[in-house]
Amino acid sequence: MKYLLFPLLLLPFFLQGQTEHGNDPGKASFFEGIRNTRTTRAVIIGISDYQDPGIPDLRFSHKDAEAFANYLRSPAGGSLDEDQLILLLNSEATQAQLGKALDWLMEVTQEGDRAIIYFSGHGDLEKKTLSQQGFLLCWDAPPWVYMGGGAFDLRSLQDVISTLSLLNKANVVVITDACHAGTLAGHSIGGTQATAENLRTQYANEIKILSCQPGEYSVEGTQWGGGRGAFSYHLMDGLYGLADNNEDRSVTLQELGRYLEDNVTRDVDPISQIPLVRGNLREQLATVNSQILAELRAGKTNQLDLLSAAGTKGIEDEVLATVDSTTREVYRLFKESLKDKIFLSPADACTEAYYTRLILEPKMERLYSTMRRNYAAALQDDAQQVMNRWLKTDVRELVLTKNSQLEKYMLYPGYLERAIELLGPKHYMIPSLQARKVFFEGHLLYLSRQGNAADSTLGEQALKKFREALTWQPDLPQVYYLMSKVFWVHMMQPDSAEYYGNIAASMAPTWVLPLTDMARMYAFQYRKFDRALPFLEKATILDSNALVVLQSWGDFYFYQKKFRKAESYYNKCLQINPAFIWALNNLGVVYLEEKRFEEAETLYRRILEVDPGFMPAYYNIACILGPQNQVDEAFGFLEQAIKSGLNDYDYLQQDTDLIMLREDSIQWHALMKKYFPDKVKD
Repeated sequence: MKYLLFPLLLLPFFLQGQTEHGNDPGKASFFEGIRNTRTTRAVIIGISDYQDPGIPDLRFSHKDAEAFANYLRSPAGGSLDEDQLILLLNSEATQAQLGKALDWLMEVTQEGDRAIIYFSGHGDLEKKTLSQQGFLLCWDAPPWVYMGGGAFDLRSLQDVISTLSLLNKANVVVITDACHAGTLAGHSIGGTQATAENLRTQYANEIKILSCQPGEYSVEGTQWGGGRGAFSYHLMDGLYGLADNNEDRSVTLQELGRYLEDNVTRDVDPISQIPLVRGNLREQLATVNSQILAELRAGKTNQLDLLSAAGTKGIEDEVLATVDSTTREVYRLFKESLKDKIFLSPADACTEAYYTRLILEPKMERLYSTMRRNYAAALQDDAQQVMNRWLKTDVRELVLTKNSQLEKYMLYPGYLERAIELLGPKHYMIPSLQARKVFFEGHLLYLSRQGNAADSTLGEQALKKFREALTWQPDLPQVYYLMSKVFWVHMMQPDSAEYYGNIAASMAPTWVLPLTDMARMYAFQYRKFDRALPFLEKATILDSNALVVLQSWGDFYFYQKKFRKAESYYNKCLQINPAFIWALNNLGVVYLEEKRFEEAETLYRRILEVDPGFMPAYYNIACILGPQNQVDEAFGFLEQAIKSGLNDYDYLQQDTDLIMLREDSIQWHALMKKYFPDKVKD
């Protein structure tokens, strides 16, 4: 019998150690156990959650500080121990504790030592006077009167820096990410920008690294290390060795500055954020640890570029405070529609409509770039995630029916085209977005064949799109994978299918899907089990418990009519994931082949409870009920199968499993006429 056995087809370092909080200045003396040798010491501050609700909280400042502390604890950063590093996060970072920590740093730092001060949090100016330089806001800062306590005066900070560099004769590195927007005390007089301007003032033997230029704001988002600031994320990567442009295993201030400017500026585009460095550009900041650098680079290979939404840490509040209630409501609807993915329709109630209105409001100008980036990011996100899930062999994506894929993917080319328009032709993501746009156009062509017959014309059209995608971005393994599928399904050219499948596998060495698909091609299409076996064995070495690997072994044995072995592999799949539809379906086919009809029918009805749109279950139940003379119910299931995507008229006319139903000529003719009117004559 020819029940529908469906192989699983795709139709279509950042080295951060364990989080530690370092010494608690309130629990032990700052001066205990300090080594008397020349060394590096650091005070690191990160505040996201401020005590007073009048100061806008930040999202990832504490994580940025933790990441920098972890760098200093690593071999690449000097393997600093707890006696050399003070980390103050959120409520630990009071004005008193910061002052105490800086006193410790001045006390223990000796000639030739390196002293590092890192601050990530709010900076602001209370009032604009000749003498006021601004403040770094500690956790316990009041929202309006900084001179009343809780904030660290920049003049005092510069006194500390100058004492370290001139009196102690130390090498001082100051890193600040305090360019955060928000409705702070000094927002009406440009407090944040003025603070940034004063921070960058250069004195004596010191190095300063700032997250951005005065007048700009720091950008953060989940795309950087799962939730970081763009500046901090690339600062760590650069120090670990990615900034070592001349590959001499050291990172100078000049190299780091160039790396930050290139990567941060690129990543946050079209928002403007250009990091700034001051000091001796030849100064060596880091020695590269080859092992850590290799792991960092390995972690970044085979990663697809991802344009994600970015935040500017409070700038929204500052801008929205200047506009009327109608504009605020339109902005709320804009953000809500982004979240709900209501992008291009309906015409008067979608992201496009709200965006068009907002960019006509001059008072919203400071948010234009953020809105444009976040809109473009949202438009491409789903398509990107699909490609990521394929690369991860996520069965939730792979088991989608052809109709479900067509319905889901048909929106992506239009979304990506609009994202390209928003970003403009010079944006660094354009080649990647163009490649994905054309890729999905080719994928939709691949999916659009009617029935199960090969279609070389459609195949050539799909291949043309895939080749165009590679002109935009030649390192996409998913493109080569789909080209392999086209040569298998549409062109019936197994050698070419294997050639492109091997390219995909070599580009993503841990990806099992190209291997299992080539195994299925030889086992299912050509019954060449000796050609299929090496691919299955290689996939098993990579991941013996992957569902797609276990199911492929089940199919391998099924095609050889070794049904009990096939059943054992399908059951292994179900032990891992009891709702894995394709294993359930193919186990049902095993039951059918062994005449275990009652077990098969029970299993298929269970499948439809899990996925009411699963076409093979409807079809196979129809094949079970027909021979039992339950004709009316069988026709009902067959009609559901056709509605769910079984649109191959010739297959239905020839399949021997449907003989009993075709004998009911009147009902059969009516069903065929209803769904295949061009094929059936009156």
